[in-house]
Amino acid sequence: MSGFLQPSAADLFLRETERLAEHPDANSTIGVVLHLTGAVPDLAGLREHVATRLPVLPCLTHVLSGDGPAARWVAAVPDLARHVCAQKVGVGPAALEAAVRLLLPEPWPEGAPAWRVILLHGHVPDGFALLYLTHHAVQDGGSMAAVVEALFGPMPPPERLSAPAQGLSSAGRPRIRQVLRTVRALLRHARQHHLWQSASQPLSSRRHTLWTEVPATWLRTVAKAGGASSNDVYLTALTEAITRWAKDEWPRAAGRPLPVMVPVNLRTPEEATAPGNRLFLTRIDLPSSTTPPSLRLAGMREITALLKSPEHKAVLRAALRLPPALLRRLVAVSTTPGRLTVCASHFVVRHRLYYGEAAVVRIAPIICCPPGAPMAVVALSYQGVVSACFRIDQALPGAERLPELWRDALAAAAQPVTGPGTPTPA
Repeated sequence: MSGFLQPSAADLFLRETERLAEHPDANSTIGVVLHLTGAVPDLAGLREHVATRLPVLPCLTHVLSGDGPAARWVAAVPDLARHVCAQKVGVGPAALEAAVRLLLPEPWPEGAPAWRVILLHGHVPDGFALLYLTHHAVQDGGSMAAVVEALFGPMPPPERLSAPAQGLSSAGRPRIRQVLRTVRALLRHARQHHLWQSASQPLSSRRHTLWTEVPATWLRTVAKAGGASSNDVYLTALTEAITRWAKDEWPRAAGRPLPVMVPVNLRTPEEATAPGNRLFLTRIDLPSSTTPPSLRLAGMREITALLKSPEHKAVLRAALRLPPALLRRLVAVSTTPGRLTVCASHFVVRHRLYYGEAAVVRIAPIICCPPGAPMAVVALSYQGVVSACFRIDQALPGAERLPELWRDALAAAAQPVTGPGTPTPA
């Protein structure tokens, strides 16, 4: 038995939903695509490099074993010949994206650590990509950021990795007043909404996987002008994109607050690379399209203020230690069909990454979208660029427009702040 926290209800849920999915598109695989400049490296050297970093990455050397109360993290030795491989792809960005989409549904071998590093090359003449995939039951966005920093970064101490939660209180037991405030907020958003249930257009397990990117300055300048965070700007633009789409294609989601599930990061520096999820999935109801544009960001700032509170995070952190049976019940209740909704997350990779002399110039994230969820969106900030991945149920008509609508919403918001001539990313 390992010295980590035992697998959480969220870990077990992410594994169980994958087992019940009607199509492998709805599996629990997440990851990142690292885009690098320079010559394609030697595969044997890449395997050797990864092997030297494994001792500081327990999430890569443990598997989730057992079910329910018997679930445990069990040590397992990766087979680098299987975990680190290479694949040549066609020419151009579209060929690379197509190759990534084909790799996402591949199953994980039983009893082996659930991760892969795949060297992808051939799509550009002067670079390559490193595709890192893992299972969401074993890693969340925070630990995934820590893994790529440990594999391809300067090996900073745990407290300087991107994984630990910002502002997580290290104080003792949370105050009763804060506990009550947090519980009231959770209960207020626990009611069923049935927004995505339609007898004529039932959801499926097939997924669109789409990417787009914007300059980070768009988010930062709008955030600064509105006294908000970049995450507030990201969520405001996402709400605008979904409500614009819904007006034509899904009227029941138009003109009303949009329920969104956001993960609150609760990972401590000591757990930076530990296996399992260290988050609390919390629902917030975002301002509807009927809210005047000038007030949307201010409304978003008020809605997310509680999520940023160290005291609130301390209560959620304490909730991770509730009796396992109670946590499983909470997860089961929050994931009923009438409550599942859009999932949206945002994380940052703060350190510049390299492999040898080759620099990582862009990072594209990959999110999963479990059965019953209409879509999931993740944004990743790295070196001045915010890249977003949209996993969208193919049953939603016309929803493949959402990445473009999100980008247009950010461009429109940034234009009054930056003035005419706002640059667009290459």
